[in-house]
Amino acid sequence: ALGVVDRQRSASIAEINKKDPKGAEAAKADPVKQKARDEQIEKAVHAKLLAQVAIFVKLFGGGAGQPQDEFFATVDQALFFANGSQLQGWLTPGAGNLTNRLNKLNDPTAFADELYVSVLSRQPTTAEIADAKGYLAHCAKDRPAAVREIVWALVTSAEFRFNH
Repeated sequence: ALGVVDRQRSASIAEINKKDPKGAEAAKADPVKQKARDEQIEKAVHAKLLAQVAIFVKLFGGGAGQPQDEFFATVDQALFFANGSQLQGWLTPGAGNLTNRLNKLNDPTAFADELYVSVLSRQPTTAEIADAKGYLAHCAKDRPAAVREIVWALVTSAEFRFNH
């Protein structure tokens, strides 16, 4: 939802291109080389994301012997979403991530559409569009911070938690 995987993919491609500058061109002409390059990129992305996945498993995975039939938020989970530097880093605009894209949108309807489709995988309601427009107007002096707060609010919402 936040563009973390895309950011890691771009970084991995840049690293691979730096190690083998002619590899991308060679792969375009040969399907076998292209497949090998794609696999190399995916392995690099996976390796970059693995440490981040471990944090989520530790925070949200049930421990041995714990029942898995009910959801309850723990203090550690709430603190991670409220104050976690990792999540705040993901919300920092850059490399075409969600907050970067949203900061470029001036039309409130387009802004709300991009926000809700990206985070909640659905179109916003008329009331949600109006809420986003009102909040952005209220916080116009520091729009980047307002955009981060709106995205953070949706990512930490119950709808996001239970649907994703």
